[in-house]
Amino acid sequence: MVLQGFRMAAGASAMAGRSRQLAVVVIACWVFAMHAAAAWADDAWPQVSPEWLTRDAAGGLAILPLVCWWAWIAAWAATSDWIFRDSARFKIRPEFWTACAVFPFVACSLLAWWIPWSAAGQALMALAWLLPLFLYSRERNPKAPPAESIFTIAHLKRAFNAALKQMGVKVKSPSIVDDGLPWVTLFATAAETPEENQKWQEEAAAMPGFEAAKKLLQEAAAARASTIVIDAAADGIRVAHDVDGIAGPSRAVKTPAKGLGKTKQPEVWADAPPLDATIGNAGLAVLRTIAGAEAAKLSGEKDSGFIIEVDGKKRPCRLSTRATKTAKQVVITLDLPPFAPKKLEDLGMSGAMAKRVRELIALEKGLFVVSSPPANGCSTTFDMVLLSTDRLLRDFVSIEDSGTPPQEVQNIKPVRYSAAAGEAPLTALKAAMLEYPRAIVTRDLLDKDLAGKLVELANDQQFVIVSLQATDALDAVQKLIDMGIPRDQLARCLLGSLSQRLIRKLCTKCGEPLPTPPELLQRLKKNAEELPEIKRASPHGGCRFCAGRQFIGRTAIYELAAGPTLRQAIAQQVDVKVLRQAAIKDGMRPLSDEGLAVVATGLTPLDEVQRVFAAKKEAGAVAGSKTASQPGAKPGIKPDASPGTKK
Repeated sequence: MVLQGFRMAAGASAMAGRSRQLAVVVIACWVFAMHAAAAWADDAWPQVSPEWLTRDAAGGLAILPLVCWWAWIAAWAATSDWIFRDSARFKIRPEFWTACAVFPFVACSLLAWWIPWSAAGQALMALAWLLPLFLYSRERNPKAPPAESIFTIAHLKRAFNAALKQMGVKVKSPSIVDDGLPWVTLFATAAETPEENQKWQEEAAAMPGFEAAKKLLQEAAAARASTIVIDAAADGIRVAHDVDGIAGPSRAVKTPAKGLGKTKQPEVWADAPPLDATIGNAGLAVLRTIAGAEAAKLSGEKDSGFIIEVDGKKRPCRLSTRATKTAKQVVITLDLPPFAPKKLEDLGMSGAMAKRVRELIALEKGLFVVSSPPANGCSTTFDMVLLSTDRLLRDFVSIEDSGTPPQEVQNIKPVRYSAAAGEAPLTALKAAMLEYPRAIVTRDLLDKDLAGKLVELANDQQFVIVSLQATDALDAVQKLIDMGIPRDQLARCLLGSLSQRLIRKLCTKCGEPLPTPPELLQRLKKNAEELPEIKRASPHGGCRFCAGRQFIGRTAIYELAAGPTLRQAIAQQVDVKVLRQAAIKDGMRPLSDEGLAVVATGLTPLDEVQRVFAAKKEAGAVAGSKTASQPGAKPGIKPDASPGTKK
């Protein structure tokens, strides 16, 4: 009988549970029970009584109590597994609460077989099942959204309505306004001791502006904002968000969705109005309290920090104050969830270009350049290029400023210098060469002496990868020339110049079809049948999915300038226009064409590409007008057709 009970309980737990840990605990408990029962003779164990309610003379459990016994087992198996998963979600001691739910119930279920009074046994099992749930709810409810609270009146109403619906009874549920905001919990972390952090949290929670501060952070998290700027204005407290590189006012629903049946009208979103000065200042006081801003001010620090937990995931935040012409602004920087691409294609690069990049960085020697304008994802692409190299076959070193060390890349040894202490990058390069590396890496190349030495090494036997700020691939080449690098040396060693721009992706719920403009068809060399329509942003101003921004996330577009025609043009002192023509002849697809190709796929609207390249035109107006002449250059030197040797 015990063996049969062991099998049925393990099966119930396996069906109801998804937690492997819980299944192990349940099975262990029942194995213990089986061994304990084995010490008794088979005829000593109470058998099932043919009676419905009362035990027989031998002490066998009646049929109805037996059915209830197994019903308690099934309910316990389901709720115990839920406690484990839910406590892990909210990080509320999952091992402790799972043990509280499992072990007392196992003991009480065994007692229910033996005690003479069936009603007492059922009550004992019910208590062992419900008491851990009730105690867990007392610790869980303060950390969970109100709509997910348990063992409350609202919870009982939800359970009752759900049961009626299961039986086919139509129940009119109360309308719940879903603001779509994530659940956010605030934690103080800037204090020197945990006790002081707890004190700051309690003080902030007791302040009148706590809910306003919490909602402000909820709205920023829902909008995927990396920065919140809070500014005092004449009409109240204005809040701005920086989302996907675009700063602007926070967004809110202007007109809620209305309509009857299937003709429901969409919501209309607009810039959020300013907060009431009293509410906004109260919320700011809460944020300054939990961040320990006053303590940071006394210690002379500019920033203070705290942590928010968004749907169970912690995100560090920094609070700082900066002065403007009219008042002081409070700036809160939120760390975004990390972006972890696994290959170049994950960044938005085409498969053909990614293959070509891998071929170039597999060469034994030469110079490979990665560039972008500021804040356009150059660091991420640079890291992915490094991760695509053969770092296990070649010794890589990285020349880095110790004041701003980049993210560490495996199998690349950092060699640092201190610009703040007046050390030159060449000092680190000389130290690195003592290791006899086969590849040298450096970011944000600005030092002319370092650039000249790296080009010399790339012409010798070294593989060199550098990054710098430039508007496009040819502008990066021009910047290297402007650093005083001889054209003939650059032409001989240049493997390729990879440049990128970031473009926002249209929200899938906000995109609307638009007939393809004739100018775009002409530019893409397509007809209306091949590309009848493209996407545009909704005129309603967004939705809850994108928090009223109409865009979600960004992707990169790339251009790769590489080939013998380009290298020959570099050596011949031609201007940037001719360099571009040479790169296109070698197969380069300009960034503008890449952007239009993305528009054709419906990933982004045409006006987003126009915005990106309007900004590019303004940023590159001065650099693009420069000629490529350089004193001391040797025109007419034909570079090698292949500047690198395949490994």
